Amino acid sequence: MTRRAPRPEPHASPSPDRRRSAFTAARARTRRDASCAALVAGLGLILSFGTAHAQEPRALDRPASDGVDRPIKDYSGEGDASSIELNPALLSAVKGLDLVVMGYRSVSPFTRGGGLGGFMSFNLGFGLATGIGVQALRPGFGGGFPDPFSARNPDATKISWALSGGDGKIAAFGLGVHWLRADGLLRAPDLDVGLLFRVRNYASIGAVARFGPADLRPYGDLASELSIVGELAVRPLGTRTLELAGGVRGRFRADQPGLQVSQWDNLGALPRGRIAVRHKGLELAAEVEQVRVHALDPSTYNFVRADKAVRGSVQLAVAWDFMKVSGGVHAGLGEGLDGFGLAARFSTARQGRVFWPRLVDVERVDISAIKGERHLLGLLQRLERAEKAGRRTILLVDARSTGLGWASLQEVRSALVRIRNAGGHVFAYLEDTKLKDYYLASAAEQVFIHPAGELATFGLSSTTFYLRGLLDKLGVQVEALHIDEYKSAHEMFSRAAPSDKDREQREAILDDTFAQVAHDIAQARGLSIAQVRDLVDDAPYGPEKAEQLGLVDAVVYRDQVVEKIGDAVGARVKFAQFDDTEPDPKTWSSAPYIAVVLVEGTIIDGESRTIPLLGTQFTGGDTIVAQLRAVRNDPACQGVVLRVNSPGGSALASDLIWREVSRTHEAWKKDPRKSPPIVVSMGDVAASGGYYVAAGTDHVFAQPTTLTGSIGVVTLHFDISGLLHKLGVATHTFKRGKNADIAGFYRPYTADERARMDASIRRVYDLFRKRVADARGKTLEQVDELGRGHVYSGADAKELGLVDAFGGLREAVALVRQRSGVGERRELQLRVLPVRKTILDLVLDLLGPERGDKGLRGRIQARRDAEPPLPLVLTTAFARLPLALLFLPQDQPSALMPVVHAIE
Repeated sequence: MTRRAPRPEPHASPSPDRRRSAFTAARARTRRDASCAALVAGLGLILSFGTAHAQEPRALDRPASDGVDRPIKDYSGEGDASSIELNPALLSAVKGLDLVVMGYRSVSPFTRGGGLGGFMSFNLGFGLATGIGVQALRPGFGGGFPDPFSARNPDATKISWALSGGDGKIAAFGLGVHWLRADGLLRAPDLDVGLLFRVRNYASIGAVARFGPADLRPYGDLASELSIVGELAVRPLGTRTLELAGGVRGRFRADQPGLQVSQWDNLGALPRGRIAVRHKGLELAAEVEQVRVHALDPSTYNFVRADKAVRGSVQLAVAWDFMKVSGGVHAGLGEGLDGFGLAARFSTARQGRVFWPRLVDVERVDISAIKGERHLLGLLQRLERAEKAGRRTILLVDARSTGLGWASLQEVRSALVRIRNAGGHVFAYLEDTKLKDYYLASAAEQVFIHPAGELATFGLSSTTFYLRGLLDKLGVQVEALHIDEYKSAHEMFSRAAPSDKDREQREAILDDTFAQVAHDIAQARGLSIAQVRDLVDDAPYGPEKAEQLGLVDAVVYRDQVVEKIGDAVGARVKFAQFDDTEPDPKTWSSAPYIAVVLVEGTIIDGESRTIPLLGTQFTGGDTIVAQLRAVRNDPACQGVVLRVNSPGGSALASDLIWREVSRTHEAWKKDPRKSPPIVVSMGDVAASGGYYVAAGTDHVFAQPTTLTGSIGVVTLHFDISGLLHKLGVATHTFKRGKNADIAGFYRPYTADERARMDASIRRVYDLFRKRVADARGKTLEQVDELGRGHVYSGADAKELGLVDAFGGLREAVALVRQRSGVGERRELQLRVLPVRKTILDLVLDLLGPERGDKGLRGRIQARRDAEPPLPLVLTTAFARLPLALLFLPQDQPSALMPVVHAIE
């Protein structure tokens, strides 16, 4: 019996809304079914692709002569000794001695490039660098797998030598020669030709061509290959912090001899790119590159076809001063591309420090070792680093035998106070103590003195020798023309005692200096100024008495100082030295910097001169002019601080320097983007010609104890005819021209000559007044009232409007940064210029051949050098004169302050 299917129950027709809902649901089900089908199909393709590649091994196609592989390849960036293998031109960018040891090991048995290598390079100077490398290569398959290209990839030893010429900051050229020894045979050498071009600090181009071998002929089983690599690296910030690079490698191979290069197999152009992020001594780099691979039969491992693949790498490097260690891995989209590399680098150039915790130890600051402005500026930078370290800073100021001037001491003392305000600890140690020593030590939180020491803080004094009596006995007459009554630079020779005006200005300077010293000591030790003055008058004091009076905090032996400091800070400490930990260099080209141009010592015509054994410095007008022009036209220079510590000298040289200072300032005002700003920082002395050169800009910093002003002119005429008569020496002068021998040493001025010279120095004085009036916004009459040779303390000079603000190098640099738009966080080098000549440089200048015509400056200097010397008999007499005057021509207007003012 056939059973009938149940009849569906009748129901009403769906409404339009229900019909639309049903249609929408059906369409959604259709889309879901299609998506599932596509996903299943996609997974199937991926699985089949993975299965196919799992069944088809791939080996890296890499020439054996390429050496040990590495995770990151740098053809245009920083470089190191191992750049011998990549681009020999990069050796010119590597400073000093550099040593790299590296190794690479494959993770897959089909990855080539394994081995160990060692490289060493040395920058010879004079634009030359060289290096050598030795590598043990194992490019074959691992794990016992048969290698179809084993003949091309034998175990081998590779020896390399490279030479680079040029400037790594601008452009360089390099040659590398590589010898490969395998199976007891030495293959003909490969030749690398490398190029490097820097586009300031923002871009670098590297290119290298490898001729393998040099004559491009196959040798044995090793094919010939020509490889060309080009890379462009960019640093968007202009520093090593971020580096982006991209490039391409082209390969051409000939397996058979006798083929022309045009007939070689083109293995393709393989792009690559890398990125590096660096901070201090930490570096994280990554690289992606396209490589050529050989697909192998999964059963026989025979070659099937050539293909291309992509592999990436990442590397982490950490540095600690002169050592750097790195490790990285390769990972590819498939087997045969994976590996890892390790490297260690040792260099005489700092690599940075991955972490810089300033150790809780004591840094000793020896003030007696500070000789001259260069040492002082180095100390100030060192103290600034200590200030940045904050609470981790512990300084011991060894204030014995302080030889600095009062303004320099005040600048250093202010730096010590800032360190304490930043949370650091400052201690001081004394033995036989003068007022200068104690003034500096008083800035410390605790002052220690040796049990056999003494506080001989007797006060201030200033002594000048007057040679008039001696010169009279020698028969030497000195005639001085000067503007005006305060201009006492001549009095040492023309008088037997100070004039009333000179006495007046000296007393005022001593008053101002002593007031500042007493104020600072009183504030530091919790005393009144009157108490400090009384303590000075009652000196000396033994250690115990000094402790009772609150002038020192403890009496300790030298070997107890560290223990005493440890007790004060609550930790065991030892002496340590904390140098700069920043990597060197930080940029490709010239690093951005602030130039500190020194005007130190007497200002003379021509080039700067130094007497090394005496530590005496003479600033040449021509030297400073050339230096200011150089920094003004240097795009890397972000600002200029003219650091003046000079009593003046030649009026002509002073005006030449003023002119370049003024030109630099005007160029900045006209276009701040193209020229650096310039300000003046005064040291211990910036008077007469030293003040003249400062009038070229609109902002001048000085310490309250700086000696400045002395706006005036002086000239001296020495007549040695009396001395010659005593020695039995006669002279006779033949001349053409009424006044041809006006500057001679052998007779006094006539009345007419005296009038001529007086008019000459008045012209110079009027010019001096105009320079100052224009710079300080005063009238000529106001400048004359402040001038007339008057020397002022920095405190008085600020009150009179001759300087703008109290401060030193720190404040000047801060203003330069502000004017150039460079933030405080951006690191800038402080470059002290001109570069000081070494003793070897001085010897070579004396022994070297004539350097030919050097233009106007050279002709002027040659004319000066050709002037006839004084008779030998006068050497002893003139050796008695101050060295400054020996370099100032006779009868020439000089902007020179009194030879005095060494206040002890």
